[in-house]
Amino acid sequence: MIDLNIVEFKSQFRALVDSGASDEELDEIDNQIQHALSELNTDCAASCAQIAVDILSGANRPWSLAYALNTHISACCMSGDIKGVRLGLERLIELTIEHKTVQAALSAAENVHLFLAGNAKTDQVPHILNQIVHLYQHLGMVDKQIATLITAAYLFADYGAFQTAYRSLADAEDLARDHSLLQKYVDVLEAMHCICVIEGDHAYAERVWAILQEKYVELGKPIPPSLAINHATALLQTELFDQAKEEFEEILALMEPDSPMQFAVLMNLSVCLRRLGDRAQAEARMVEARQHVAKLDPDRIDREQLLELELIAAKNAVEFNNMAEVAACLNRATEHLDAAVQLVEKLHYRRGLRERYIQRTEDLLAKLPSNGRAADVLTIIASTRTNRVVDWLHLLNWAKELSGSLSEEEKSELDTIVFRLANHGAPHLYGYREKHDDPMAGLHDLVPDPWRDFAEYTDAVCARHSFRRPFQNATARNCSLVLEQRLWGGYGIFVNLLTADQKAMLVIGERYVTCPLPDTETRNYFRALEAHRHGQDTSKNLSKAVEAYQTALLVSLDPILAELASAECKGVIFVPDQMDLTPINLVMVGHPTIRKKMANAQFEVRTCLALYPGHSFKGSLRTCLGVIEDASNLSYDRAEVEIFCKATGAVGTILVDPEWGAFENGMDSADSLVVSQHGMSISLYTDPYFANMTGPYRKSVMSLDEIQQSAYRWTHRLVLLGTCHSGGFVNRNFQRPFKSHELMGFPTVFLLNGQCEVLAASWAILDRFNVLLTTLFARELDQSPSAIAFSTALAKLFDMPKKELLELLSSVHGSDSLPPEALASLESVDVMRRKAFCYGAYQIYSLL
Repeated sequence: MIDLNIVEFKSQFRALVDSGASDEELDEIDNQIQHALSELNTDCAASCAQIAVDILSGANRPWSLAYALNTHISACCMSGDIKGVRLGLERLIELTIEHKTVQAALSAAENVHLFLAGNAKTDQVPHILNQIVHLYQHLGMVDKQIATLITAAYLFADYGAFQTAYRSLADAEDLARDHSLLQKYVDVLEAMHCICVIEGDHAYAERVWAILQEKYVELGKPIPPSLAINHATALLQTELFDQAKEEFEEILALMEPDSPMQFAVLMNLSVCLRRLGDRAQAEARMVEARQHVAKLDPDRIDREQLLELELIAAKNAVEFNNMAEVAACLNRATEHLDAAVQLVEKLHYRRGLRERYIQRTEDLLAKLPSNGRAADVLTIIASTRTNRVVDWLHLLNWAKELSGSLSEEEKSELDTIVFRLANHGAPHLYGYREKHDDPMAGLHDLVPDPWRDFAEYTDAVCARHSFRRPFQNATARNCSLVLEQRLWGGYGIFVNLLTADQKAMLVIGERYVTCPLPDTETRNYFRALEAHRHGQDTSKNLSKAVEAYQTALLVSLDPILAELASAECKGVIFVPDQMDLTPINLVMVGHPTIRKKMANAQFEVRTCLALYPGHSFKGSLRTCLGVIEDASNLSYDRAEVEIFCKATGAVGTILVDPEWGAFENGMDSADSLVVSQHGMSISLYTDPYFANMTGPYRKSVMSLDEIQQSAYRWTHRLVLLGTCHSGGFVNRNFQRPFKSHELMGFPTVFLLNGQCEVLAASWAILDRFNVLLTTLFARELDQSPSAIAFSTALAKLFDMPKKELLELLSSVHGSDSLPPEALASLESVDVMRRKAFCYGAYQIYSLL
């Protein structure tokens, strides 16, 4: 026996090693440390394990070092030190390759496998599994190598990384074929079938199913229940309800009464029965499913299965017109989704998991009655509208709060870690990079994974400072609390549910109201806007579609507008959906009562791109950076910047076609930014990560990827994008369109510093109208916060008496007497400022 007091252990253990103690003697000490670990005396034992590794590393004792590493890895597992696990495994594998210390390495691999399930952040696990695969590959243990690759594939599929999952399965399939391992080949096909069903590739899943049936005949074995459940689920998803029902009932009849898979069969059987019109049996099966879940250990149940249960129960309740149960089920579903998302911290993995459930949840939300309690829907809204930007802002806030506990050296390390994430593509990752993000490829030295480094860093720093995890507060529940605060503040939350069921929902006070959105006019507007953005149609045709859309919206949204027009309502916070197809000011300015409130600074209208608490800018601006083009044919580009600076009292700097360095230096100290130049739609880019505001054929500093990397560190409070299409968004990247609400555009990236608001336009804008709006807005900023100032300016410009309009034009030209050409245009300006095409394009974008 040896004293496990750290000081005593170090001297005694070193003396033993220096004296040439046998491997058997050192093994006894290793067993003593392991026993101490098993008794949960982890601090001292873990320190002793590390000391043993350090001392043996300087001695030529490979066997003793191997077992010491094994024990050290176990200690790291118990303390949650995933980086220690990974580095220890790497070293142990190298030792095994050189000295054949097989038993210690296998023991470590098995211990790590047991630990990983539920104990490590999901985005860290593949890097560990990759090490284990290399170990099994070196030892020629092909069956274990295949099993580990299958484990990784399932993990990737859970978070929407399907290409990576299929690559892992392809490697496993090659191994099974090359070594003629029929059972392992079948295991790979089972995983392939399951992942195809998760992704929704039912055609390929059916082809794999046919092969699997043949292979089980060759094996002389029956189809296992898990595979049968997946096939029946595929039949259900392709609406072959009779066949699915028959298969589920056969599985249930053969299943052990206490099988943990029973409730999954029962809930899916409930769906089949509902779709076949058997309401009584559908309800009975759902009751059985819940009873079965109640008997299981909550810690052993997959949160996603519980989420599925609630969504299916909610769908049943819709069909049975039990709307109170629908709301209850959806609220429970949001809790399970929150819990599932908390297992991962890589942003596109978090989005990938949400994508599997958000659309279904929102479809059910839209089925609730047209009037109801706000408490029933707030958390559901928050769950469906949480996105990567919300996650990233929580991470940035975590870093800001954590830095208060750090030394200067530690702060520098934290800043570097966060910058690497932004530089890599947070929150909007380049789609091709996302597609080929494959931790199992083991290319970290060639293709760095800053998210792995971040996860390992947070493990250490959170433990060292007893600080929360970065996304601990990024939950639907916390988002809903902020929504409640805005409601208590007198605002209405206007949520677009166009892609769910062509509806819009207003939450105001303690209630909500839902209205339909027009069908024909929405479609016509969408087609006209897309053609306009791609340069295939004129502004005149879009203007006609906009006017028709406005007329239809004012009718269909009348109950919502009546609520907003009430004296008690201070403003509306509009939450767009993934298509971004409802220009909010088209409706607000078009409603006379609301427009009057706006003009009197009694009502603000803003568009919220991320459910994260923000603050409307109020107070004087110190500095303003202006960006214009040298070869521009715009009449008021320079004037717009100068007028804004004069009206706000900001010290202005105008950059003409600046290089990135000059622009970034200017933004480091600018309170505000005014961009006045030509622009093109972000939808012209296959991957918006590479979008430039000037379009694909020219290059300017208005580059989305570069702004994204830096904007979170800037101190700007207000951005005016006086540029055509500057407020356009897309919901996709190079890899695919998103099923969640991940609007990506220039306003989004400027909001990343958490204190900014952005004024931008959804389509082409007119130079004269833009400079008039900017002038009024700048004047109002002296009296009101930015969102109110913008709303006031927009409404005032619409109803401004002609005499005041003449004075406004004169101030723009800097003269009491207008030049003849400007005076001649007064009539056209008078008509223009009341055109829905002009005022409807503008929105002010903010956080919540």
